[in-house]
Amino acid sequence: MKRLSKGLISIIIATLLMGVVALPDSVKSKLPGDPVSNWVKDQKITLGLDLQGGTQLDYRIDLRSATERNKDEDDSNDIRISDVIEGVRATIERRVNGLGVSEPQIYTSNIAGEEHIIVELAGIKDIEEAKDIVGKTIQLEFKEPKTEADPDELVEIEAEANEVLQEALTGESDFKEIGKRIETSDKKIQYIEGTQEFESELPLHYLSIIPDLNAGQVYSKTVEGGGEYILGEGGSISEKQTIRIVQLENVETQEKTEVEEGEIQASHILIAYEGAERSSATRTKEEAKELVQGLMEEILTSEEVDFAQLAKDHSDCSSAASGGDLGLFGRGKMTKEFEDAAYALEVGEISDIVETEFGFHIIKLTDKKEDIETVTEEKYYTYNEIVFDTTPDPWKPTGLDGSHFKYASVTYNQIGAPQVNIEFDSAGADLFEEITGRLTGQRLAIFVGGQLISAPNVNEKISGGNAVITGNYNLQEALQLSNDLNTGAIDAPIILSGQYTISATLGDSALRVSLFAGVIGLIVLALFMILYYRLLGIFAVIALVIYAVIIIFVLKTTPVVMTLAGIAGIILSIGMAVDANILIFERTKEELNEGKNFIAAVQTGFERAWTSIRDSNVSSLITCVILWFFGNSIIRGFALMLGLGILVSMFTAITVTRSFIQTLTGTKASKSTLLLGTKKMRSLNR
Repeated sequence: MKRLSKGLISIIIATLLMGVVALPDSVKSKLPGDPVSNWVKDQKITLGLDLQGGTQLDYRIDLRSATERNKDEDDSNDIRISDVIEGVRATIERRVNGLGVSEPQIYTSNIAGEEHIIVELAGIKDIEEAKDIVGKTIQLEFKEPKTEADPDELVEIEAEANEVLQEALTGESDFKEIGKRIETSDKKIQYIEGTQEFESELPLHYLSIIPDLNAGQVYSKTVEGGGEYILGEGGSISEKQTIRIVQLENVETQEKTEVEEGEIQASHILIAYEGAERSSATRTKEEAKELVQGLMEEILTSEEVDFAQLAKDHSDCSSAASGGDLGLFGRGKMTKEFEDAAYALEVGEISDIVETEFGFHIIKLTDKKEDIETVTEEKYYTYNEIVFDTTPDPWKPTGLDGSHFKYASVTYNQIGAPQVNIEFDSAGADLFEEITGRLTGQRLAIFVGGQLISAPNVNEKISGGNAVITGNYNLQEALQLSNDLNTGAIDAPIILSGQYTISATLGDSALRVSLFAGVIGLIVLALFMILYYRLLGIFAVIALVIYAVIIIFVLKTTPVVMTLAGIAGIILSIGMAVDANILIFERTKEELNEGKNFIAAVQTGFERAWTSIRDSNVSSLITCVILWFFGNSIIRGFALMLGLGILVSMFTAITVTRSFIQTLTGTKASKSTLLLGTKKMRSLNR
C-alpha cells in the first residue's frame, strides 16, 4: 500500500509539473520572469501548414540534360531519371532543413507529364530568403574553350523557338504555362511576365509590333531582339543576341507624367592643375588640392563671403571675369559630378569641394527655376515574352560535372587567400586527369549554378582527383561556396513554376472546429464513462486528463508539428485508451461478481485484459510504422500522432488507472455495488 501510494503521488506530481508547461499561453504569460518561467513560456505547440498557414513552392525539374544524355549512342553515361528526381528531392530537403522550418512537407508530383517538387513551408517568416535558398541551382560544371563556332547551334535554337511559337499560336496551351515549362535555370530560355511600358518607351524591336496586337494575341513571328548588354570575361561588353516570342496581355490609356528639372544658375571657383582637362595651370594636383582646401576654409570661417571676388582672384575658369557665373544650364550640360553637386544645393548654398576631370570646384547656387511637369495621355502596354538567348557560348561541356562531385572544403593558397578545394569520385578523378592533360596550355572554366566562377590556365596534367576554385573570395564567401556545393549540389536544374500562400485564417478556423469537436467528444465520453462505470469511470476520466496533459507537454517540448491529420490520430488514440479502460473494468467487474475480493479482482481483471490491450495496440503500432515509412508527409503526421497517442494511452490506461483503483483497497467504496456498478456480489473481499 505504501509503495502504491508513492507511485500515485509520483504520478500526481509529474502531472502537475507537466501541466504547468501545458497551460494555455495566456495563462503562462502571467508567470514571473525567472529562467525556469521563461523556459516554460517558450514552450509552444508548433502548428503545421494546414493550421497556421504558410507557403507552398512548386518547382519544375528540368530533365532535358538527363534525357539528352540517355538519347546519345554512349550507353556508359546513361542515368536513371528516377535517381535524378530523388537526388533533387533529397537536396531540397537538406536545404529546407537548414532553414529551421518545423516538419516541412517535400514531395514529388507529376503535373502534365512533367516532374515537380512541391515544398510546403509552415510559418516561414522571410519567404524571399526561403526561395533563394531552396530554389538556387548549384550545378558544378567544367567547360573547355570552344575552338570553332557551331553552325548548328543557332539553327537548333531557331527551330526550337519556332516550335514553341507554333504551340503558342494554336492556343491549346496557355502562354504562361508554355513559358514556365521551357524556361531553363541557366537563363538560356527565359519567361518574362508582365513587362509594362508606355508606347513611346517600347524597345525598338517591338515599336512596330506591339501596338498592332490585340489583348491576349501572340505575334505570329519570332522577333530578333537587342538593346541588352552583357559583361564578358576581362571586362568586355557585348550586345546580347536574342530571339523573342511576345504576347500582348493588356493595353489601356493612362496619363503619363514627365518631369523635366528646371534650369539652375551657379557660380564656381575652379582650381586646375597640370594634366587636368583643358588646363594651362602649372601647379601640381597636390598644390591645387591644398589651395582649394584653403579657400574652402576661408569661406567656412568668414562671416561674410564675397564669392564673386574669390572667383575673380583665384578661379582658373574663363568665367572668373564675371565672378565665376556660369549662367543658366540644365541637365546634360556639365559633367555629372558637377551637375549632381549643383542640383543638390539650395539657392545661396555653397558646396563642398567637388573634383572633376577639370580640377577642383567650389560651387554656389544662385538661382533655381521651377521643374516643368508635362501630363499627356498615352497607350500603356503589358506584355509577356519567351526569350531565347542566341549569344554564342565561348565554352563547351567537358563531361565533368556535379555527378562526379564528392566533397568540397576551404583551403588556403601560398599567400594565405582562401580557395575551395573540390574532391571527385574515382570516375571523376580519371576524367579530370584526362581533361587537364588534353587542355594543357589552355583554360578550363569552372561554372557553379550557370555562372563562370574562374577559368584558370592548365599548366600540366592533374592527377589525384582534386580541383581548386580560386577567386577574389573572402573567408566567408569561400565557406558559403563550399557549403553550397556540399549541401546544395543538385542533380538537375529546378525552376520555380508556382507559389501559393495558405492563409492562417483557414488554419485557425479548422483548428477551432477540430478542438470544439474534440472537447464535445471528450465531454460526452466522460459522462458516459461516469454514468456507466461510476467510480471506475471517474478514474478513467482522470486518466484521460493526465493523458491530455502528457500529450500537450510532449507537443510543446519537442519539434513535433501538429497538423489536422495529427489531431485525427490523437482523437483516435483517445478512443483506444477508453477501449482499454472498458476492457479492464469489465474484466474486474466479472471477477467481483464471481465473489473475489477487491485486490484479487483488480489483479485478475488487469491480467485478463492486458493480452487483448497489448495485441490491439501492438497491431496498431505496426500499422503506424508502415504508414510512417511508406506514406507521404500528411500520412506520416497521422501515423506519428497515433503512435504517440497509443503509447501514452497504454501508460494512462494501465499504470495510472490501476494506481487510482488500488487506492480503494480496504475502503468501503471497494465493497459498494452502487459505486462500482457491479451486481450484488455473493461475497466481497473475502
